[in-house]
Amino acid sequence: MSVRKGTHKRQLPSGLTAYCSDEGKVIFKEALEQGHMGVYFKMAENFLTQSELAYCGLSSLVMAYNTLKDPDIAAGWWDEDMLHCYINLDAVRGNGITFGQLLYLAERIGLSVEGYSTHKMSDDCFRSIIRSATSTDDKVVIVNYHRGCLGQSGGGHVVPLGGYSASRDMVLVMDVARFKYPPHWVPIPSMKKAIDTVDGSTNERRGFCVVSLAKDAKPHIFFTPNLLVNVSDVFVKQWVSWLSCEPSHEQSLLELLQEAVSMLGVCAKGLDRDSFVLTHEALHECSAEHLYSTRGLFDTIRVSDLHSMLLSMAVFSSAEWKHVYMGIRMWRGLERRHPMARDVTVPMVMAVMLYSWPYHVDAEASTNAARLAMFIENSIAKQSTVLQREVAYLKQQWLFKASQDE
Repeated sequence: MSVRKGTHKRQLPSGLTAYCSDEGKVIFKEALEQGHMGVYFKMAENFLTQSELAYCGLSSLVMAYNTLKDPDIAAGWWDEDMLHCYINLDAVRGNGITFGQLLYLAERIGLSVEGYSTHKMSDDCFRSIIRSATSTDDKVVIVNYHRGCLGQSGGGHVVPLGGYSASRDMVLVMDVARFKYPPHWVPIPSMKKAIDTVDGSTNERRGFCVVSLAKDAKPHIFFTPNLLVNVSDVFVKQWVSWLSCEPSHEQSLLELLQEAVSMLGVCAKGLDRDSFVLTHEALHECSAEHLYSTRGLFDTIRVSDLHSMLLSMAVFSSAEWKHVYMGIRMWRGLERRHPMARDVTVPMVMAVMLYSWPYHVDAEASTNAARLAMFIENSIAKQSTVLQREVAYLKQQWLFKASQDE
């Protein structure tokens, strides 16, 4: 990791107490005895230093996830680069992420999120939320604040909190920029003031959140879309344009699907050689449960009425379909990234693509999107929960991509 000159080992301003100082150790002991260091030891095992200067949000998020994850799930460990399927990492390297994006990403990786704004929130209310969250080992508090309000150098920053001292009324900042500042204790009023600031990139107030491992929601099983800008500019805009067109009144449903498939192929032709629309998660190790779920997902896709209709089409032998799914034939060694990648066919990918697209339908307009949406809605309702979950996840991803582009 390269660090710019001047960012290394800054001295903590007055009012902040270094965790490893004699006073910091006393505060830690008191907080531990008071029962507000609930998640600290699990978090210490997963303490992460951000790998890029603007990665504080991503680093804090994966640190929280790894702290809370189920240890029995082999594929459940994350680092920042594994978030590539949810957000453009090149953009994050330049600008970081906003508080809204932090909340979104937390939900996408399987965390339950309670987001808060400190604007007009009393110190007592803020303190109560922190006290409650730090008294258990199944919740992590992540704060988005302005360093300058604490007398530190720098601007907006994101960190998880390791605990709370009731006797000193201070929180333990587990600073992911460890090359700059060590973990330290911050008074509650000072932290609240630093959170209650405006992010200049969005003109919205910063905030904090309490995350926990979602009990019922599971991360997606296999497929993930490409959220990079070039795919949006080249592929999505052409596809959306065709969806807004009026269909032929004499066209059968099968003919409409054939036209949709052909149009997707035309859109894919515009992508550069290394681009793709839909791929899969990179999982070097898969638990038996995950493999079982993946097989169930594939079986459900294969028996769907949409997949059966797509199988009857002959267009899938054309070269442009290499762009629609970045499979093992497109990227050497990709088969090692998921043991079931070889089982995926282009008609399966097309079925998932058509099922998951967020069709914007105007009730008064007759469009290709409206007719497709009607069939897709009826078809997906007949499918198993495992496919419905996968489709719901992908639809959220496409909607988020659309919101980024607005």
